[in-house]
Amino acid sequence: MSATLCQNLQSEPVERLSLREAIIVRPDDSVAEAAAKMRERQLGCAVTVDDQGVAFGFFTERTLIELLLAEKNLGEEKVGRHLDPDWYTVRTSESVCEVYRRVVERGARFVCVVDDQGKPCGLTGQRGLAEYIAEHYPSQVMNQRIGGPINVSEREGG
Repeated sequence: MSATLCQNLQSEPVERLSLREAIIVRPDDSVAEAAAKMRERQLGCAVTVDDQGVAFGFFTERTLIELLLAEKNLGEEKVGRHLDPDWYTVRTSESVCEVYRRVVERGARFVCVVDDQGKPCGLTGQRGLAEYIAEHYPSQVMNQRIGGPINVSEREGG
């Protein structure tokens, strides 16, 4: 990443990202309920919250696949028993660079954006970061046509 882009990402707050609405589940919800919500919203994770609405974990499609392969009864399995151990949050006041660190350095697909009380405000991650960079720094993003020349020297609109 160029120095200018990195500097700009450090000064931009996360609240400037386009956030997706988080799917909220409780630890006692069934995996089947969480999976139905995820399918309906076409989102690969659900944020698990406690009784005060504070986020404390992700239930992901990866975990869902593992449960399906193990032939578990999704109606009986509880979300709280199957949370992803590698889940990440950022506060709305933190920099976009923090999202970058979690996505690129830690391999996170999703990052939960929380307020100062730890309550979910939305989701971002790989997609949100890519959209933000492409929209705000078009001169540093280059599109390339499939089957086109490999060494394109200028950014092509699209």
